[in-house]
Amino acid sequence: MKRQQTPDSRELEASREMKLNPFTLSFKDDTEVQYCKKYYKDTLVQFRFSFFLVLLMYEAFGFLDNRIDPQFINQFHLIRYGIVLPGLSAVLLLSFSKNFEKFWQEAIFAGLLLGGVTCAVLTLKAADNYSYYAGMILIFSAGYYFIKLRFFLAAIAGWIILIFFNVGAFTFARIDPEMLLINDFFFVAINFLGMFTAYNVEYYRRRDFFLNLQLDSRNAEIEEANRSLESKVEERTHELNLAKERAEESDRLKSAFLANMSHEIRTPMNGILGFAELLKVPGLTGEEQRSYFEIIEQSGARLLNTINDIVDISKIESGLMEVLISETNINGQVEFIYNFFKPEVEKKGVAFCFKTALAHDEAVFHTDSEKIYAILSNLVKNAVKYTGRGAIEFGYTINITGTGNTGRPAELEFYVRDTGIGIPKHRQEAIFERFIQADIEDTKALQGSGLGLAISKAYVEMLGGKIRVESEEGQGSVFYFTMPGNIEKPENQAVAKRVPGDDEKTWTRRLKIIIADDDESSGVYLSAAVQKFSREILLVKTGIEVVEACRSHGDADLVLLDLKMPVMGGFEACRMIRKFNKEVVIIAQTAYALVGDREQAIEAGCNDYIAKPYKTKDLREVIHKHTEACLSLQVSE
Repeated sequence: MKRQQTPDSRELEASREMKLNPFTLSFKDDTEVQYCKKYYKDTLVQFRFSFFLVLLMYEAFGFLDNRIDPQFINQFHLIRYGIVLPGLSAVLLLSFSKNFEKFWQEAIFAGLLLGGVTCAVLTLKAADNYSYYAGMILIFSAGYYFIKLRFFLAAIAGWIILIFFNVGAFTFARIDPEMLLINDFFFVAINFLGMFTAYNVEYYRRRDFFLNLQLDSRNAEIEEANRSLESKVEERTHELNLAKERAEESDRLKSAFLANMSHEIRTPMNGILGFAELLKVPGLTGEEQRSYFEIIEQSGARLLNTINDIVDISKIESGLMEVLISETNINGQVEFIYNFFKPEVEKKGVAFCFKTALAHDEAVFHTDSEKIYAILSNLVKNAVKYTGRGAIEFGYTINITGTGNTGRPAELEFYVRDTGIGIPKHRQEAIFERFIQADIEDTKALQGSGLGLAISKAYVEMLGGKIRVESEEGQGSVFYFTMPGNIEKPENQAVAKRVPGDDEKTWTRRLKIIIADDDESSGVYLSAAVQKFSREILLVKTGIEVVEACRSHGDADLVLLDLKMPVMGGFEACRMIRKFNKEVVIIAQTAYALVGDREQAIEAGCNDYIAKPYKTKDLREVIHKHTEACLSLQVSE
């Protein structure tokens, strides 16, 4: 418990903190200089007034000399008007000079000594006259109380005057010893009283000054703390306002994105469901049916693109998107994209061309072919979407030439140039932010998820390049992105190989297949897709049923396993199957297509994973890859 301080203890603590010399009452640090400046400033007027009164009384007292001791009148007037008054007047006049502050205590000390010693001489000359003794007492009082001489100097001056008086009394004056003793008693008493009083007055004056200094220092610290706090509050308020604005912007963009996603999902779904219903109408011609099927297929592709964009941006944000390095012919990528978009561009009446900077056999690089394809196709697709007339050109140039013996290019710069609607200057940086198309509030925003450029930017940066745009509204745009000439392939990473097409495959034998899917239409679709190479197909709808089917049919070659089923999910069912059958090939076929789903399926024991919706060709490629390995193993055994 903290002890409460008493006034005495506080006084002692303040004294220790002041660091005063106990004899001279001087501060032991720079505080002394500050105190002297303030003391001079506060007392100068009072000093001048007091000193002037001393001069006036010393001069007026001279008329008594004629009446008291006329025999010494000439000597007394010489001392009084020839020495003391000029000397004290000089001190008073000096107090109006600018440099007086530097020596004002010494000047007052000299003036006090001058007045006191000469008064002592007058007293010694007229030893029997008490009027001069009274003058001595007034001199002492003036030194201690009125003329603002510091305690220490006043005490020294008082005792010097008293010593001079006593030395004079013993050497040349005829003063009765008893009278000298009586007068010394008064002189000593007035000196002691003056000393103690002046000591206490100066001590408390210095203490108040020191405490005021501390108070000013604390106030300054508080003011500084307040300013700092205000600055921090202002800064924090600014940060909170920015965070609030960012949160509101994020909420607004997300709301716009959700609305846009709803549009991008519902629109193709409307095409799929609407034209599927129209196909039920009797009497449709063959041409009408083909047209409806094409619209359904296009709507499905559009819907799948939207879902794939959402999945890709999810993987990018979570850091799970991988870079898969393989040998890639850049010219082949460019030509493929040109051929893919050419019909659509020509249908719009827009000129379309591409340019390459290397010969076909020189354009082989180690990079991620899928990401290069995704970047270029996104940029070309945007150019096609926003260009109604003119031309679209894309390709690449050699940006930096290598210095090695091979002379291989160290960096390629791709470009996509169009004569479309262009992009306003204030939005050219924002277009690479995800969901930004959803925030465009005019009719220039066409169909799309608004994620293509954000995904492209992320892919470019993953490959070690940079992406930028040059555009003028109404004149068209040019998108550029760079790609290092070669990306080193990580150790133990296999180079991607081309999987043979379905028409190139030779199925070794027919397979016994278990299809586990609680959705009836999915089961029917899978049965039709694998009918070509199956000898027997078993359909089950729950996780428990697929486990029992695998237990009852140990000769099963393949399980197509849905991961979300009633009673028991696909992950748990796969783990249970692996406890008694480690040979059967299990392929997860699921609508789970978010970040980490593939890894979770492989960890549970699946051989591979394919996300819905998928094409029959893709499904057969996955099955072919794993069942060939399985059959090779059986032959070796």
